Amino acid sequence: MNYIMSGIFFITCYPILLMIYFMLRDAVDKNGYCFGTTLKRELRDDEAIQSIDREYRHKLKISTIVLGIIPIPFVFIPYFSISMSLWMVWILLICFVPYWFLAIANGKVKEIKKEKGWNVEATVSYSDLKTASSPRKVKLITFLPAMILSVIPVIIAFVMFRGHGYVMYGWFLAIFALCTFLFYICGVWTDKQKIVVICEDGDVNMNFARAKKQVWKTFAVVSAWINTVFIWVLLFYMTNSGLAVGGILFATIIYCIFFLGLCFWAMSKIWAINKKYESKRTLMDVADDDKNWLWGSVYYNKNDKHYMIESRLGTGTTVNLGNKAGMATMVVSGAVLLLIPIISVWMIMVEFTPIHVTVENNTIICEQLSVEYEIPLYEIDSYEVMTELPDLIKVNGMGMDNILSGTYEVYREGMYELFLNPQNELFVKIVVDDRTYIIGGEDDIKTQAIIDIIKAYIK
Repeated sequence: MNYIMSGIFFITCYPILLMIYFMLRDAVDKNGYCFGTTLKRELRDDEAIQSIDREYRHKLKISTIVLGIIPIPFVFIPYFSISMSLWMVWILLICFVPYWFLAIANGKVKEIKKEKGWNVEATVSYSDLKTASSPRKVKLITFLPAMILSVIPVIIAFVMFRGHGYVMYGWFLAIFALCTFLFYICGVWTDKQKIVVICEDGDVNMNFARAKKQVWKTFAVVSAWINTVFIWVLLFYMTNSGLAVGGILFATIIYCIFFLGLCFWAMSKIWAINKKYESKRTLMDVADDDKNWLWGSVYYNKNDKHYMIESRLGTGTTVNLGNKAGMATMVVSGAVLLLIPIISVWMIMVEFTPIHVTVENNTIICEQLSVEYEIPLYEIDSYEVMTELPDLIKVNGMGMDNILSGTYEVYREGMYELFLNPQNELFVKIVVDDRTYIIGGEDDIKTQAIIDIIKAYIK
């Protein structure tokens, strides 16, 4: 399992490291800004600014190389929980370290501006150059076929698997079908962003906005279709039980590769557009002055009602933390980040704490970090000794190399409650009213002892 997980992380996360590097590499002159600050173009050739740029590029390059090497040993760690925890920490590092160097450079540039009196004054604001109607590129009719086609496999799955105990297949496909609709919503959202004013020529501003919106429209449409094709491929593998696990994994990896490739395409197109219009940038927008940009990348402006605005760096948008919705987003994001070390410690405790199945007061007790199940012997309707586990799909619970616990679906049989070590060879299936359990002790000897107790009691 660890090798599979590491392979997935390599394929999906390494490109993110490269994307961040290339996105931030030219921060000295990015989207008309210098390390996220407003600075006239002719002043960027000053030796002080160039010195900051050289130091920044060097640190960014070295950190990217180091971050690229760090996860290689993770593949050889045999413990899922430790490897998974290290991968999560690594993902945080690749998202934080490059921006740390950017923040340092941003602070230095601001200090130099203050010392030398390089104040950028904007003589034109957004309100002076508002276009009567912003160009709209995203239309519902463009996404509608993909939406319809993504829903059909969900219906098929619920009908086909309803009587076979694999209802989770339907819900699994429904989540991806929802993503197709979300791509449309994101496309509309991006399409409604305010026009960025780069010069006093309204036609140039409009064409600049149209070019960018066309890229994001194409990105949203192609993403919706990639997602739709992926749903149909998943359905194909789900209907072929012999190919299901490997096929779904393979399809997911290919899906991630295509999606990341599309992200690279969109970024390259936006970079090309920015470069094409770079010579036409003659304005510094007063609405986005430096005091509202923390560290050059975080936007905080209570007077701006927009939830998202175009980022000074990169190719997309950023959240306005001065907006209530933006602050809520930050709080939720912060809570998720705080959960990472908690989840890591919990996973390590689960993997390294042996499972215990004992019988006390004529009750089977399944316990690990806490009591998972209590099964009174007098409530057992039947039991069956098993030496091989059936095909399982996890609904909720824990699934590691040395423990399966929680609710799982069994093909053609329904929901089972599991508490066992899949590395063992002996298990016992217990039926209590309308619930079915498959349990096992720490080893086969202890499982056999539980079987003997059940056998003696029922007899």
